[in-house]
Amino acid sequence: MHKELKDNLFFSAIFCLTALWQMLLPGYILTIDMVFTPKLGVFFNDGSFSSDLPIKYLFEFLNIFLPGWVIQKIMLVALFFCLFYLAAKFLPVSRKYHANYWAVLFYALNPFVYERFLAGHWIHLFAYAFLPPFIYYLFKFAKSPGWQNSAWLFGWIFLIGLFSLHFLVMAILVLTVYLPYQALKNLIIKNKKQTKDILKFTLIFGIIFIIINSYWLIPYLFNSQKSIINNFNSAHYQAFQTATDQKIGTFFNVLALYGYWGENQPWANYWLWPKDNLIFWLIIFAFLFMLIGLGIIYGFINKQHRNQALFFLLLALFAFIFSCGVGNTIFKPINQWLFENIFFWRGFRDSQKWSGLLALSYTYFGSLGIFAIMNWLKNSKLKQIALAIIFLIPVLYTYPMLGGFARQLQPVWYPPSWQKVNQILNQDKSDFKVLFLPWHEYLSFNYNHNLIIANPAKLFFDKQIIQSENMEIGSVFSQSNSLNNEQINNLIVNEGRGAKNQVEKNFKKQGIKYIIWAQDLKKQDIFKYFFLDSAKIKKIYDSNEIVLYELLDF
Repeated sequence: MHKELKDNLFFSAIFCLTALWQMLLPGYILTIDMVFTPKLGVFFNDGSFSSDLPIKYLFEFLNIFLPGWVIQKIMLVALFFCLFYLAAKFLPVSRKYHANYWAVLFYALNPFVYERFLAGHWIHLFAYAFLPPFIYYLFKFAKSPGWQNSAWLFGWIFLIGLFSLHFLVMAILVLTVYLPYQALKNLIIKNKKQTKDILKFTLIFGIIFIIINSYWLIPYLFNSQKSIINNFNSAHYQAFQTATDQKIGTFFNVLALYGYWGENQPWANYWLWPKDNLIFWLIIFAFLFMLIGLGIIYGFINKQHRNQALFFLLLALFAFIFSCGVGNTIFKPINQWLFENIFFWRGFRDSQKWSGLLALSYTYFGSLGIFAIMNWLKNSKLKQIALAIIFLIPVLYTYPMLGGFARQLQPVWYPPSWQKVNQILNQDKSDFKVLFLPWHEYLSFNYNHNLIIANPAKLFFDKQIIQSENMEIGSVFSQSNSLNNEQINNLIVNEGRGAKNQVEKNFKKQGIKYIIWAQDLKKQDIFKYFFLDSAKIKKIYDSNEIVLYELLDF
């Protein structure tokens, strides 16, 4: 085996295990949007895009042979291995002074990855992991356009889109700026063949790309009026705006690769944040940006790196501007205009996802900073000490990522009572639906150490579940496109204003025969579900975790 490949595999495997650690023990890792259950099926939600269908079908197929928690472990290992290995293999960074391994460490261990993983955004992090090979083949295709490089470039773009439409749009925007620039540059220097090849292969593989993605593009185009992004408005942009920090503000928060909107939610209080130890964090922050600043200077002074340095500097600049979103910075009017005038930009209501490209640029310039420092020190005895300190920067900057995210995420099992309720429901062979309470899209459960997660009921139970789509974030209460769900929502939210028999009548009209009520939020819930006291609703199973009711005369 080639030494470099062997070293990359070993390095990636070691740090993959170091990052996951106890999360690889048996059980489910449940956090915000990362919800796995024993049964992994394919569900279609009104108004949602379906670009990730192949992933869902793959999981459903694997679920024939493996339980859900094992599939999740495979996914977690694949994710972190890709974060380390693809960066090691494809980042345009020299191997001298082990700068490539510093780049890998920073690319995989930074606040953007930390926050997004805690938020359960594993699917976006896969797309983020595919950015290095995308950039690698973008440069390679621009230099030598041909069938092989074109296939690799658009293949990686397809994989990015398979996991995240947000990162797909980012990649396409980068491509549509960079390739015309390269074509024009070659035209100016009279290299017409190069220009022709860039345009020809981009057109050919662009068409192939559209055909391959037709499985979700065609349904979207025929039902675009039902798309969930049509519901996004100023209330959404404000609710999901880039988070500020009371001590350093929004501008420096984004600059430091923070700013995920969840930072300003109660969710954030569950986790360790390096910024909590402000003085220590500011010292590491200063060292990091000194390194990046030196890398920018070195990149422009050194003719060999100048073109790539300009590319990554512009990439960082625009990523930073867009990542700030409608947060309190000087870029708010720009982003507000984009939200209001560019139709697809509404999909970036969580604008901080752009920080993924910012992290990529930091990685590049940080590695160049190593050369600037090493060349300055030359034969000094301090070179090794300086290099050791430099390698500590990414480790200390987001230290909770090591050791299984500081053991903040622990494997758990769904309670036996949930399995029992599922068995009872499966014994009824009639056609019916099940209403799940509490009526919230995001909630905490005792069995998951009270961490907030997306409601897993629809995924866990075998029967058709009706559950809340009320995200209750800021002034955004619900974003449901389902008329039936909204009707039930109105009954529950306004239950005190109507007669109980009307509630029961409407439930039966919706085909609801059973009601499941998880007891975890019974004392804290803003809804009290008084209709459950009706004589026409019978309790048929009761445990500490969950209660099952049946509607009589169904």
